[in-house]
Amino acid sequence: MSVRSLLDTAFAQPRVPGTHAGGTAFVPLESGAWKEFLFGPGVEPGRTGSWDRLMAVLWKRVVSECGVAQQLAAEHDVDWERAPHESKAVLSLAGPDDIVVDVAAASLATQREQRELERRFARIHRRLPADLSSLVPADVGALRSGLLKERDFRTSTYQLERDRLGRWVRALSGTAAYLAAAHMIPAPLALDVVTTAPLDEQTRAALRLPAPWSLITHDAVPLRAAEADDELAALVEAGVCMGPEPVILGGLLAAQPDGRLDTTAGILLISTLDAAGKRCQVLQPAAYGDDHAGGRVLHGYAAQLAFGRWTPPPVLPASGPRPVSRSALGRVAASEAGRAGGFHGVRVPDFTPLPEEPPEESAAPADSRGPLVFGTWRRAHWKPGVRIGIRDSGGRLVGPVYKDGAVEGTTFTRERRFVPRTRIRRDLPLAPTTAVYKLSNWTAPRGR
Repeated sequence: MSVRSLLDTAFAQPRVPGTHAGGTAFVPLESGAWKEFLFGPGVEPGRTGSWDRLMAVLWKRVVSECGVAQQLAAEHDVDWERAPHESKAVLSLAGPDDIVVDVAAASLATQREQRELERRFARIHRRLPADLSSLVPADVGALRSGLLKERDFRTSTYQLERDRLGRWVRALSGTAAYLAAAHMIPAPLALDVVTTAPLDEQTRAALRLPAPWSLITHDAVPLRAAEADDELAALVEAGVCMGPEPVILGGLLAAQPDGRLDTTAGILLISTLDAAGKRCQVLQPAAYGDDHAGGRVLHGYAAQLAFGRWTPPPVLPASGPRPVSRSALGRVAASEAGRAGGFHGVRVPDFTPLPEEPPEESAAPADSRGPLVFGTWRRAHWKPGVRIGIRDSGGRLVGPVYKDGAVEGTTFTRERRFVPRTRIRRDLPLAPTTAVYKLSNWTAPRGR
């Protein structure tokens, strides 16, 4: 797909499916570019293996893990396991004495207190940047609490069929987001993580997630960058400018009981502008796979969670006798641990940016076709089998890693390591083979 086609696709529809149009309405998923981005070619609602049936499997799990399944059994003598989860969305159930239980509202209610606390903290900490750049771990609460509206917590009669799908997706993703362990990718790595090269089969098989649910967030990356494939180099060289276009802010991933990646479905955190020009966030279902951009992004997140070196959340200062009062939250928000995500339990990777100095020009080998004329970009990727030296309690290597005497398991081990996007021969210009249509700089109106 050409860069021009990418931009045409990004602006072909004013809203991403699943967003709050005008701040309230849910836009159902239709066929076309968005469907292929999220689910790959040939996936339609209502068929065996389709995205809505896959999400129904996750819905069954979410209702059980948030405690509503136990509540249904104890208060209404309703067996959640017997509801037809794999065939349709179960939003409400009939109990004894013709009592109708709104399962979606009950599930969200289990997370309402935590959402209100995050909203209070966000108002004290700061507003989100208008262009969603330079996010910090303490912004996770504002991102997550903004996924739901007050009306989502109210019970519904489900009389209007067009509202059912949107309510179901918001209840599922919103509840799961609060069951999840929070992680944040630093800004310099955001583009590399979103555009990570497809994982090899052995790497996918080795994926083990740190929690039953994991929420991963980062600075905004335009969807067109994730879709760029081989033309990523041209996009990067042109500059990824924020504009009135959809962006990716992260994802929500599930793990099986043994830690393996649950590939039933994933959820991408996407942001776009509503009809009033206000930027809003939404968790949008997506399928795993290498044949579409959304699936590759999910696998890239899973690899970061599985193989990345994450630091534990910082310890907050003593909160005093009223830990959720405005003054107590203000002290936390002003503290170093609070800014580092301690209030939300955010983990960040142990990452040091590489120096930006260009490498020295190297002469072409004697048997080559001649000196290089153009440089290029190498996509970020996971490299398996990297030798890592074993160290003693004092931090010293116990033996050689590569030289004679190196013994696997004794002096070194092998691990997968993330190799960020790399400019090859940055002293040379990129090949002028692709027309790039650069977006003009744009920011939302002040205060939005």
